[in-house]
Amino acid sequence: MDMFLQNISLIAVEKIDEIAKEKNVSSQGFLKVNLKRRGLLRKIKDYDKGRKEKSQNGSTKFFARNSGAQF
Repeated sequence: MDMFLQNISLIAVEKIDEIAKEKNVSSQGFLKVNLKRRGLLRKIKDYDKGRKEKSQNGSTKFFARNSGAQF
């Protein structure tokens, strides 16, 4: 898959090239790996957030039942 990035500052491009060179990979390879990793981390974060919300909702209902409050 080809990606085309526009309006990227020269400083950012140079920094990406520098980091990629330190890791002995191409700039494209470096960007590809890091974009995939970022996407995966976002999915994990969203999943955890959903689990946390479900857990909190369940806790609220549990405490409401035990205290006699109604929702």
